[in-house]
Amino acid sequence: MTAPRRSLLLLVIGLALGPTPACILVGGTSTSSDPLPPATKPNEFAIYPKRPGEVVPTNSGAVASASNPQRPQGDQPLPGPSVSAQVNLPTSPPRTGNRSDSPQNIEPSQLPATITAARAEHPAAQILDVPPPPAGVPGSFGVVMHPHDLPEPPILAGFRAYLENRPDDAIRSLQPLDRANQEFALAVMPLLQRGTQVNFAAADPNEIAVMVDQFRSVASQLEGKAALRVDKVAFYREKVSGFGQYEPWPEGEPYKPGDLAKLYVEIRNLGSEPAAGPRGQGFVTRAVISLEVRDASGKLVDQVDPTDYRRRVTVARCEETDFTHSPLHDYYRTYRIQLPAQPGVYKVTVEVRDSAGKRTVRSQPVQFMVSGP
Repeated sequence: MTAPRRSLLLLVIGLALGPTPACILVGGTSTSSDPLPPATKPNEFAIYPKRPGEVVPTNSGAVASASNPQRPQGDQPLPGPSVSAQVNLPTSPPRTGNRSDSPQNIEPSQLPATITAARAEHPAAQILDVPPPPAGVPGSFGVVMHPHDLPEPPILAGFRAYLENRPDDAIRSLQPLDRANQEFALAVMPLLQRGTQVNFAAADPNEIAVMVDQFRSVASQLEGKAALRVDKVAFYREKVSGFGQYEPWPEGEPYKPGDLAKLYVEIRNLGSEPAAGPRGQGFVTRAVISLEVRDASGKLVDQVDPTDYRRRVTVARCEETDFTHSPLHDYYRTYRIQLPAQPGVYKVTVEVRDSAGKRTVRSQPVQFMVSGP
């Protein structure tokens, strides 16, 4: 084909195709300054309704500020499309000192309506439902049990069986308790049953005597473990003929220097233990009793040693051991005190300790006077 014909063919083809741009843009970055629609903006923050207005970043490139959401230079967004959603829970007016003004104080019955309204207003937010508390237990997520569903205490089950004349079941119900507690419960049950049935206004004396014996039986089991008590410390004139049987020394009457003062002491809760005595006795009661005499300035005054009358001691200590045919409940002791030679006001104090040294008690000081020659 000749050159003129080739040139003409190319011209015809160019006219048929139409105008063609000089270059085609294959790749690059858009430089449009128009803002993206809210649905296509890069994800900077995600707002969760933990507290009204709180902002929580969800990726490493987000700036922790809701008022200035700008990315630092060099930080690249995470790949993939994302959506920015900001949700602000409804807030109430500022507090005025009343707790009911706080947005957190929402009644449980208002929670479903509040959550539904927040979802309708902010569909992009993730609002979680909080399970309501069980009925009848506000603010609690535990299991509510009826009192009848709870296990019955051993003492209640045992007493019920005893009242229904099922003694074997009563003993079996008390087995979870310690042996001492079982014995105490079994001793109290008959007394409790009798006490709820007797007519105290017109009771038979014999029936009351049985109750007294039951009381004493229970008390005797506890007496050796009870705290000691000094019920009385008193000076007396002559011989004591029995528990509480003495003639008191006249109040305010002084002693003469060097006299022997007689002291009466009542002690409670010592308890007696089974033991064979030298004359066939079956019980023994032991105690360690100490006497202190102090002058007006609080200084100890020397006394005669009860174990050796030739010695002088600051504290007179006596070890008491009494064998009896029956347990002692009314325990008393008498002592003689060598009074000081110097006139003045003095006080005596009695200390009682059991034989094991586990229980100790001190009496209140008792005052006496020594006159001049």
